[in-house]
Amino acid sequence: MKNHIKSLELDELEINNFVKKSAIRIKLAYYFLQRFVADFLLRRLLKKDGKFDRNLFIDKFLLDEGGMFKDYVYRLCDKFKPLKGANIFVPGVGYGKNLFQLAAMKPKLIVGFDLYKYNQEWNFLSKKIKEKFNVDLIFINGDFNAIPEKYRNFFDYVISEAVLEHVKDLPVFLDGTKKFLKKDGHFYASFGPIWYGPGGDHIDWGEDQIFDHLLLGDREYNSRFNQKFMKIENDSCEGAFLVKEKLFSYLSCRDYLDIFKKHDFDVLSLFAKISKKAMILLKKRPDMAAALDKIGAPEFDRICGGFYLWARNKL
Repeated sequence: MKNHIKSLELDELEINNFVKKSAIRIKLAYYFLQRFVADFLLRRLLKKDGKFDRNLFIDKFLLDEGGMFKDYVYRLCDKFKPLKGANIFVPGVGYGKNLFQLAAMKPKLIVGFDLYKYNQEWNFLSKKIKEKFNVDLIFINGDFNAIPEKYRNFFDYVISEAVLEHVKDLPVFLDGTKKFLKKDGHFYASFGPIWYGPGGDHIDWGEDQIFDHLLLGDREYNSRFNQKFMKIENDSCEGAFLVKEKLFSYLSCRDYLDIFKKHDFDVLSLFAKISKKAMILLKKRPDMAAALDKIGAPEFDRICGGFYLWARNKL
């Protein structure tokens, strides 16, 4: 298992270091304007090209990541429901990336769980976050069945980062979250790349090969995969491990939103990440667009890098 302590130390530095914090503030000032301009231009362009799916009810189109630093994202969460003093549930917590930024919002308790154990990282985070923010942080190894019954209808917020694209059964996952989320509790999720989008297999094959996971036959894809990855680490955060274990939802953009609605979540806001690289490539390669047509890849998904979603539990 790869050690992620250095990555967590960078997260901590982003919170503690004045120069790092100032740099992020400057970038946020730039992206504040860029997001408005990008949304306006992308909305017009997608309508013109016929790629605007009105059924998705997207509030904002972002160019690539759109400068969505976690400091900014969690302040957006705070507007829907205050994170300060809240009990927060983090399914699929992995090794704990972004927990420093989340703890900086001063919740009362954070409970994270994951199917895979990251003991060293979890111990590091529990100690550091308690010292720095006086926030209790609990990690549980397992699935929803491992969560103690005392947490039923307990949490004010579910925070999910880069998890939903890997959930094999999203309806079961949402049932699990609703079991532990309060009525009128809130759900925030960032997810992507999605399966039918650029880089949906989470592996960088090259700029002109971002759809190879869709267009190559199984034999050719597996041959290339085996050549590139002679050894695969048992790390749930690595693309090769995800491919090996087939840890993908294989859902379309519309599938995600339909499932949320069927599980009595009100989608309060939705931001879509639009891939500049995918738009340029598909414009340049009409043959590739035709090949994607042939396999039935949804047109909007091809340029979508993922979503930021805020929802409320109605029941």
